[in-house]
Amino acid sequence: MLKQMRPARRTPWLFLTLTLLLSTAPTGAQEQAKPVPPKAVEGALVAVAKHLSPPYALYLYESLTTQVLDNESILERPDSASAPKAQDSLWALEIISNAILVEGEDGRYVNVDLVPPFFEDLARRYMNVSHYWPDRKITKETRREHLAAWYSLRLMLLVGNATQEEIANMLRDGAFKLDPGMLETAGPSLVDRLKKDRVLSNETYALVQIRRKGPAGRESLTFPSYMDRWKAKIESAYKLSPSP
Repeated sequence: MLKQMRPARRTPWLFLTLTLLLSTAPTGAQEQAKPVPPKAVEGALVAVAKHLSPPYALYLYESLTTQVLDNESILERPDSASAPKAQDSLWALEIISNAILVEGEDGRYVNVDLVPPFFEDLARRYMNVSHYWPDRKITKETRREHLAAWYSLRLMLLVGNATQEEIANMLRDGAFKLDPGMLETAGPSLVDRLKKDRVLSNETYALVQIRRKGPAGRESLTFPSYMDRWKAKIESAYKLSPSP
């Protein structure tokens, strides 16, 4: 029933904003005692991707649009040092949106069946042992693809760590206006459930867990260390100071 969902028409500019900037929020550094094996990182990310069921897929779309609206102002800042990164973020956003949206009679729809394979392919392509992009040198010529891959996986981790209540609240009041009766409002995040079901071990769970600190709405998020190291290298390639 949720294979194709069309957002409500309360915001006619919704799809136009999909071509605007997605920002990258600051993340803290997460220390680990020893280097993370790439095979473990790939496996953990693939496990999350495979379990992005329809509510998570719709929440991902809502997260995209929310972040777009929050960060439009970045493009309006004159002479911003972040302009090159902003332009490349447009390209990354277009890739994500085109991968999960399909044309319908009344406009574009979210095809939830496209979401898991899209993110699984990203995890396998960029995080496998042979290529493992977080360890690669990043140049001006390669930084755009690194940014797109890093941001896509970051977005998946944000969705995978959202609680059922957060997902239900956004889908109930967002573009899709789903019937509250269709949504679970209690329960753990996807990554917590996968750990409970032993799909993720304690070790692989740590590779996809986002730690939160602070009051709701103003929380600081700590991503897995490989994501933070990758981000710092990307920002260096854009000649930006790494976020704290």
